Amino acid sequence: MALDFIAGCIGGSAGIIAGHPLDTLKVHVQTGRGSALECAKNLLKGGTLSTAYRGVGAPLGGVAVINAIVFGAYGNTRRSLPNPDSLKTHALAGGIAGLLQSFACAPVELIKTRQQLATPGEAMPSGAWSGARHIVRSGGFKALFRGLGVTIARDCPAFTIYFTSYEAMTRGDLSVMKVFMAGGFAGALSWVLLYPVDVVKSRFQSDVIGKYSGAWQCFVQSIKTDGWRCFGRGLGAVTLRAFISNGACFTAVAWTERAWQSTLSTDAPVNTFVQSTALTEGVCHDNPEYIYDMENRCKYFENRLIENKQTCKEN
Repeated sequence: MALDFIAGCIGGSAGIIAGHPLDTLKVHVQTGRGSALECAKNLLKGGTLSTAYRGVGAPLGGVAVINAIVFGAYGNTRRSLPNPDSLKTHALAGGIAGLLQSFACAPVELIKTRQQLATPGEAMPSGAWSGARHIVRSGGFKALFRGLGVTIARDCPAFTIYFTSYEAMTRGDLSVMKVFMAGGFAGALSWVLLYPVDVVKSRFQSDVIGKYSGAWQCFVQSIKTDGWRCFGRGLGAVTLRAFISNGACFTAVAWTERAWQSTLSTDAPVNTFVQSTALTEGVCHDNPEYIYDMENRCKYFENRLIENKQTCKEN
C-alpha cells in the first residue's frame, strides 16, 4: 500500500504538471468560449502560461488523496482476487478504483473548473482551499459535490478501459518508451470513449447560476442549444493532453517502483526483498530475463545470509 500511495502521488503530479494547460483549453472549449484556436490565443495572451495554469492548485492539492485511492484500490483489489494477472481482474480493479476516487475527484474538479473559467472581475479566488471555502459559503457543503453522479458515470468505465488497455500493451516489457507510449494510448483511449460524459460534467459543474437542475437536464439542454456536435468539441485538445499526461504519469509510477525495488534489493535480506517485489505485482513477470535476474539476486542474498551467520558463529 505504501508503494501504491507514493508511486500514485508522484505519477499523478507529473501527469497534472504536463497536461494542465491542455486541460484548461479543454474546459474553455467544452463550455462554449470559442474554438480551440480562439481559446488557445486567449490563454496565451500576454506571452506566459500563467492563465493556462490557472486552477492547477486544486488538482495538485488533491493528487495525493486521489491517486492514493486509485492506485491503492486498484492494487489491493487485484491482490485480493483469485487471478490477479488476468485482464478481467485488471478491468474489475480499475472500475472499483474509478468508483472510489470519484468521491475525491468531483470536488477537486469542481474547484478547478470554476477557477479555470473565472474572469478577472469574478469573486472566485485562485487558491485551492480558498476556492473550496468560497463554494461552501455560497452554496453549502453539498455544493462541493455538484456533479458527483456524472463523475462516477465517467470514471468507472474510464478506469476500467485505462488499466486494462495499459496492462495489455505492457505485458513483458516495461521499458521507458513502452511505458510512456502505453500509458499515453491508454489515457487517450479512455478519454475519447468517455468524452461526451466529461463534456456534460464540465458544463454542469461550471453552472454557477443554477441553470441546470441535474446532469441529465444539462445533457438535454446542451443538445437543444448546441446540437450533438458540442459533445465532440475540444476532443483534439483532450486527446493530446491525455496522451502526454498519462504517459508522464505511468512513466513516473514505473520509475518510482523501480527505485523502490532497487533500494530494497540493496539493503534488505532475501525474504524482505522477495516480499517487496511482490508488492509491485511482479513487474515484468513475463520477461524471462527478469525472472532469471530475480533468481540470481535471491541466490545472492541467500549466500550473503549464510556468510553472515557463519561470521556470527565464528565471532
